[in-house]
Amino acid sequence: MKFSYFTLSVALRHLRYGVGQSLLTIGVVAISVLLIVYLRTVIGGTQVRIVNNVTGVIAHIVMEPAERTPIGAWRLPAEDRQALYVGETVKLPRALDKIDDWPQWVQALERDPQFTVVSPVATGNVFLFRSARRQAVRVTGVLPDRHDRIVNIESNLVEGRFLQLIAGEVVLGRKLADQIGIRLRDKLRLVGPGGQALSVTVGGIYQTGFGSLDEGQLFLTLRDAQSVLELGSSISNIALRVPEIFAAETIAERLAVRVPFRVRSWISDNPSIFSTLDAQNQTINLVLISTIVAAGFGIGSILIMSVTGKYREIGILKAMGATPPEIQSIFVIEGFLLAVLGCGVGIPAGIALLQALSRVRAPGPDGRIQSVFLIEIDPALLAAAAMVAVSVGVVAAFFPARRAAGIDPMEVIRGA
Repeated sequence: MKFSYFTLSVALRHLRYGVGQSLLTIGVVAISVLLIVYLRTVIGGTQVRIVNNVTGVIAHIVMEPAERTPIGAWRLPAEDRQALYVGETVKLPRALDKIDDWPQWVQALERDPQFTVVSPVATGNVFLFRSARRQAVRVTGVLPDRHDRIVNIESNLVEGRFLQLIAGEVVLGRKLADQIGIRLRDKLRLVGPGGQALSVTVGGIYQTGFGSLDEGQLFLTLRDAQSVLELGSSISNIALRVPEIFAAETIAERLAVRVPFRVRSWISDNPSIFSTLDAQNQTINLVLISTIVAAGFGIGSILIMSVTGKYREIGILKAMGATPPEIQSIFVIEGFLLAVLGCGVGIPAGIALLQALSRVRAPGPDGRIQSVFLIEIDPALLAAAAMVAVSVGVVAAFFPARRAAGIDPMEVIRGA
């Protein structure tokens, strides 16, 4: 192929004189780009919402005591020799359901770039007493500034506070508060499994929309939870958050051979959800590939028609001295320009459609008005869609271009 001012000017002239075919090709590319942007963004948003619904009340990875046999560093694969734990073969009794030396583990995990949040947790079941009423609830003692980055309570507060939670205060869900008739600043009494009692004041009420969190979970300071659960200075587990949520299982498996604890991820706890998301990903990829292939055939078909309709003109150009590489370049340039123009129409149309969808609101299960579609426009996706469309346009134009370059000018002129 040979690109020059001559090939560009002829390609532009073809586009001007074949306005109908040009607009049709631009429309095919625009619709393809719009579908790529729309489907990937909407399906991606749906997946994010599903994952958030699953992981909104749990950590990505939990490290907790369990009966197991740690292994020495010499038995690890070479790439995992930077172990956090090396020692003799020991067995931890299942009854010893706590982590004693957790500050050292937290510090070690914080130095690992695989984890964005490390939160020590003390959790267990207690009885909540309010006047003559008694209710079994689960208390979770945390360091609020850390744990709020795992289970977002502060932004879901109806009233009160969470990040500034102090000793003697508790934060609970709106549904639980309504069931028992609890209001902000009310006094409650918690009794742990060993009979240890703790008087607390309601410091905040939240509503996340997660039933298990809103109906039976109380948050208090880590020290208060250790007291009512009689853990001393120990904790129940360490909650971890990772940058890439779908890599949680891989990271958990690598961490499991480095620490003397049980390590589980949200993926291993929810295998059916993960397999559903994976199947959804495969489906959307097949749809996008089909869309791209259909766009390629559409562009190629239209350009073949264009070549067929321009046999006489091509023959004259070759008789005037145009070389086969120049003729081929003319139609490749046409395909490129049509694809670029199609992107110029499809991407703004896709953005406008997504912005319109992002403004659609409807009542959620908890009665609060929320977005129907979770839309986050990704510039990288727009750029990728444009690159795919342009590449398809050029590839689709290549075959008609070769056909045009092979035309015998004498046969065309004699046939005319």
